[in-house]
Amino acid sequence: MPNLRETLQQTHHSLETLNIPDARLEAEVVVMNVLRMPRHEIFAQQEREITPQQENDISAILDRRRQREPLAYIFGYKEFYGINLAVTPDVLIPRPETESMVEHALFMALMGMETPQLVVADVGTGSGAIAINLAIHLPAAHIYAIDNSEPALRVAAYNVQSHNVADRITLCYGDLLEAMPEMSDPPGPPPLLDLIVANLPYIPSQRIPTLQPEVQKEPKAALDGGEDGMEVITRLFSQAGNHLKETGVILLELDPEQVPAAQALAEKHFPEAETAVEQDLAHLDRFFIVNRGPGEE
Repeated sequence: MPNLRETLQQTHHSLETLNIPDARLEAEVVVMNVLRMPRHEIFAQQEREITPQQENDISAILDRRRQREPLAYIFGYKEFYGINLAVTPDVLIPRPETESMVEHALFMALMGMETPQLVVADVGTGSGAIAINLAIHLPAAHIYAIDNSEPALRVAAYNVQSHNVADRITLCYGDLLEAMPEMSDPPGPPPLLDLIVANLPYIPSQRIPTLQPEVQKEPKAALDGGEDGMEVITRLFSQAGNHLKETGVILLELDPEQVPAAQALAEKHFPEAETAVEQDLAHLDRFFIVNRGPGEE
């Protein structure tokens, strides 16, 4: 039977042959998951023998990767901002750059919003990655997690329950902010929002066929932003004015090339607001902020 070192080398070689990006790291992740070992252990136990069942499990994963099925879908989970989230082909796989979006949202909520209970909307929640992390780190906040995909909301519901934040997250099905439910106690319109966080589809339609094969396995509706990539974001801006507090903030993830278009939308719908752009981990303009009611100097 092969040992762990030989298995790592062979798995790495197989993934490289398939032209998988970051083949070495992915080989480690595959072996870690099959053997249920932390990363430091797989290097500390290089002579450990691999069982025939473990060999078969690794081989089955490689067969699925040969079809360019994303590793997160194979394992059924993705780590995001320190927590594991269930993911299926019904939801977009959470990206590392979106972790920066969570950090920006937390910073604005903790430093810039003086209110006893924050009301937040995570629009396009998908797996619930953003909403759940905000609920964990903002125990006084209530978050409306919105999506227009019922299968995606089922995944989000599972994750919300798994992380024990169901009392602070309301899942909403529908079109962007129009899905906000009316208040029942006391009866009235939907609550006004302190913060809108939105990681919406923003890839131009014509670019979808050029994406990595793994990305094309993800739900197209979560990627395709229309002809210019701004179709869904434009509709969000048209709805936001009726749902955002006079002191509210919008935080968007978008393509760096879309910043001028987002700026134009902000000037049209919120002419008095201040705007800002923040960069992602690759130092690209990735997050667009609209501060409807900036504090006085």
